[in-house]
Amino acid sequence: MKKVDKKQWFIIGLQILGSGDLSKITIDNLCSILQITKGSFYHHFGNIDGYVKALMEYWLEAQTTIFIQQAEALKDPKEKLKLLADTAAYALNKSEEVIRGWGYSNDIVKKYVTKVDEIRLEYLIKLGRDRRLNQEQAKDMATIQYALLVGMQQVCSDLPPKEFKKLQDIVINKFK
Repeated sequence: MKKVDKKQWFIIGLQILGSGDLSKITIDNLCSILQITKGSFYHHFGNIDGYVKALMEYWLEAQTTIFIQQAEALKDPKEKLKLLADTAAYALNKSEEVIRGWGYSNDIVKKYVTKVDEIRLEYLIKLGRDRRLNQEQAKDMATIQYALLVGMQQVCSDLPPKEFKKLQDIVINKFK
């Protein structure tokens, strides 16, 4: 029998979301793609809600926690912001766009979208404070920078990474 670890389930889930077809997040489709039995799915996740929760945990880790850990390896707060902008520019944004939309109809997903937004905004505010901005300026910078990311995912998802980075640099450099 073929063995599939949990990470493979999540990679496939994010690829499906990245294709823009949320309706393909089903037990049948996931098992078909991975060529695995439904019993394996139920063993790992219990039901589709268990899978969605685990997938959202993976998304939070892969698209937020790891990005922040990479930024923390740098010393300069401005360099951390630039690294985050670069990382976001080249990340797979289509899956995040679909996840955000899915959050309007799925309470599990909505909870994780809210959690991701809070973590990211708090971190951006911290970086603003580390750059010696007052609390209001740090919050303003974080809000603008994060709104740019989310807005670009929703409105201009085909914007080339280089253009996204250019816009992020404008925001980063606006707040000295």
